[in-house]
Amino acid sequence: MATMEQQAKSGEIQSQSALSSALSRSTCLRCGGLMVKEISMDLLNSTSELECSARRCVQCGDIVDAVILRNRSLHRQSSVTQYQPVSVH
Repeated sequence: MATMEQQAKSGEIQSQSALSSALSRSTCLRCGGLMVKEISMDLLNSTSELECSARRCVQCGDIVDAVILRNRSLHRQSSVTQYQPVSVH
């Protein structure tokens, strides 16, 4: 039986591979448009890294990077766990 630590590592590896595959996509998940590489400047980053690599859709303007994808994933997970169906008799 897998321990909680092993399960967490497995989930972390799966989420990292999902992030890397989403960042390497050439089509937008939102509209299907062309995704191009874009370098953004992050002046408020506390790690002193000013440049951030991202992907931007030329059709709808959606911007995707590792932080955005991680936050979207966390938001989806929290909304699923918060949903409690109410049974009607």
